[in-house]
Amino acid sequence: MKPIKQWVLLLICGSCSGGWAQSRQVVCDRGSGHFEAKFPTGVTVRVDAVKSGGFATRACEAELRWGTEREVVVKTAAQVDIDALGADMGMGVPVVAFVVRPAQDDLHANYEIWSMERKPRRLLTLTGGESYRAVDAEFNGYVAIWTTDAAAVDGFDGLERTDYSSPPMVALRLEHGRLVDVSAWYRALYDRQIAALRDSVTAAELAEFRKSDGQLNAGSVPASARLRKTKAAVLEIAWAYLYSGRPERAWAELESAWPAGDVVRIRAAMMAARARGIETQVAKVASATLPPKWLERPVVYEYLKADPSQQNGGRLTDSALGVTGHEGPVFVKDEESTGLYAADKEPKAILLWRPPPTVSEQSFAQGVETVLLTIDAAGKVDAVRMLAPGTDPELLQAAKDWKFIPASVDGRPVAYQLKMDVRLVR
Repeated sequence: MKPIKQWVLLLICGSCSGGWAQSRQVVCDRGSGHFEAKFPTGVTVRVDAVKSGGFATRACEAELRWGTEREVVVKTAAQVDIDALGADMGMGVPVVAFVVRPAQDDLHANYEIWSMERKPRRLLTLTGGESYRAVDAEFNGYVAIWTTDAAAVDGFDGLERTDYSSPPMVALRLEHGRLVDVSAWYRALYDRQIAALRDSVTAAELAEFRKSDGQLNAGSVPASARLRKTKAAVLEIAWAYLYSGRPERAWAELESAWPAGDVVRIRAAMMAARARGIETQVAKVASATLPPKWLERPVVYEYLKADPSQQNGGRLTDSALGVTGHEGPVFVKDEESTGLYAADKEPKAILLWRPPPTVSEQSFAQGVETVLLTIDAAGKVDAVRMLAPGTDPELLQAAKDWKFIPASVDGRPVAYQLKMDVRLVR
């Protein structure tokens, strides 16, 4: 296989979260950033600045090229990111998924999914979400698109987006050409979210909120701020149960924590909001019964089969302050490896970054750091561990947002454990 051309970007971020949240690091932001890669099917993906008179503008575009044909899939936008490349989202074919923010001040983004077959085709356009992230959360090959149901809750009952710590999330998957809500398959993840929300509110705050009118139409400024926080948490807990397929529990939680005289109104408002949100694009809501594959032992590949075409020894570089990583096979074996699983192709980087080092870290940053990444079948970093030389919390945090073309076996994307050397460069 001819090595895929990769571009490494450093995009600076004050606080970047992991988990399901969308990374703030994007491939192209207001004309800054470039990515190009030729997929094994012969399709080239390119994200770059929109050109005008031969010069780059402060807008981004995305195109697919195959043979003598090309398709501009995003003509102009403030931001274009590649969330997934080479993953299978349920259609049995590799796809590329773009996150498109039309204007810089847009709270909502679109999600464009195209097949990476020899002749690409548009599979789906999702709208109304604030962020999108394709993840194989259980390492069983079921890649789901996680998004916040922003269209349903923006301005809901007088609250703003900043009032929420965990707005309602939905897990979506393409099956037989239809968009399916599979959130009920991930109840354990919702339960962890619920536990964190419960810990964020005290019994005294709940008691104070239950004495209000629910709509918070009265009260002093300090009390209002405190009550808004409690109100948002109560809604988020109920939404987490509702979106994960447990409506009875959602309404029971609402009745126990919401002002008694306002329960009927808020319940009806929540149902109406969900009905006009992302569910309008869903063809089917899956039952909570897990697919048989869910019960199988998850497989994470650890080795790369010998392939002379990949023995290039090249390194990735960027002209600005960034990171370098290896290109070519790495054979990983440590105390936790079983040595049973060898992939055909290892992961290929889409976007690597880390915050620039502080003055005190400058000398340390000149050396090579080695990390062990566990990358799922959607190309997302599920876990990262520092192997050498010591510890670098900023690098470990940044690596959680790195994105890759996933490893593959017989053309099928798989989870993979990748050992990578990284170095800061100017």
